[in-house]
Amino acid sequence: MAELLSMDKDMAASFLNSVLNQLNWAFSEFIGMIQEIQQAAERPERNFVDTRQLKVCATCFDLSVSLLRVLEMTVTLVPEIFLDWSRPSAELLLRRLAQLLNQVLNRVTAEKNLFDRVVNLRLPGLESVDHYPILVAVTGILVRILVDGDRQG
Repeated sequence: MAELLSMDKDMAASFLNSVLNQLNWAFSEFIGMIQEIQQAAERPERNFVDTRQLKVCATCFDLSVSLLRVLEMTVTLVPEIFLDWSRPSAELLLRRLAQLLNQVLNRVTAEKNLFDRVVNLRLPGLESVDHYPILVAVTGILVRILVDGDRQG
């Protein structure tokens, strides 16, 4: 994979744009769903959330984490895709990656925010939704960019 992404710059940019688009969609859907879950939990009549909705929500979260892991692997194997300014798409890809990581961190790390409140509800079906898996993936990406960014000057 590393060799293919290194050699074919157009394919690498297309692949990463696709991953970033899918991550943006999956994480946005996840945030929209946890907003609905939080609103349902705050209603006085305490309507139960549909188990199907909880499964879809958890799936969007898991998909977001998996796509972040794909980005982490890509940054580890072929950091020049984001850091080699001689590549025409490097700056745009790095900006998009930074925007998405910022969006994830803003939504996940603030204390007593929407994400935190839904995680603390401990709803059946949302067991995989937690801070750890998504923050580990984001941290892995940031560390690799910092380490490889230093090497490339």
